[in-house]
Amino acid sequence: MRLRNNAWTFEGVLSKDMCDEIIAQGLAAKIVKGDTANKNINKKRDSQIAWLYDPNIMQMLERYIQIANREAGWNFQWDSVKAIQFTQYKSGQHYGWHRDTAIPARKDGKIRKLSLTVNLNNDYVGGEMYIDTESNYGKKDPQQLKKLQKTGSISVFPADTWHKVAKVTEGTRYSLVVWLIGDEWR
Repeated sequence: MRLRNNAWTFEGVLSKDMCDEIIAQGLAAKIVKGDTANKNINKKRDSQIAWLYDPNIMQMLERYIQIANREAGWNFQWDSVKAIQFTQYKSGQHYGWHRDTAIPARKDGKIRKLSLTVNLNNDYVGGEMYIDTESNYGKKDPQQLKKLQKTGSISVFPADTWHKVAKVTEGTRYSLVVWLIGDEWR
């Protein structure tokens, strides 16, 4: 499916204080090694995660999801979300090319339709997020989401879009990730 917009990014919309509070909340939660349902992808993923269940954060993020979904022209149907992934990439860690789609559908018939990521800091080197532009499949011409590099930036994109987080070479990158599920495509 060709889309008019591969991603919709809101640059620096969350304050540094809010981002620092979310980082503190994430670091206080139980942090574990990042894992995937697909064991082949595990070789591509090196990060730590924790799960946050803060309805205030989710309510704030849903506003940006709604705007991106409408303004990007996707108009996907999606259900409310309760779980937010807090991700930590230390120096040397990364997440290789992957898609967030869950195919086949989950047992409840739902699939991932949209992905959201929030950059919580920018005092690290490397760790850039790239997304496939679809202009040249095979990731030969990826688009760096430069607006996402700024602290407090939010990017929303279709869950079946190829993307990656480059290796962090200095410092630690903190982010939030949310997947929005909905009924299967009709």
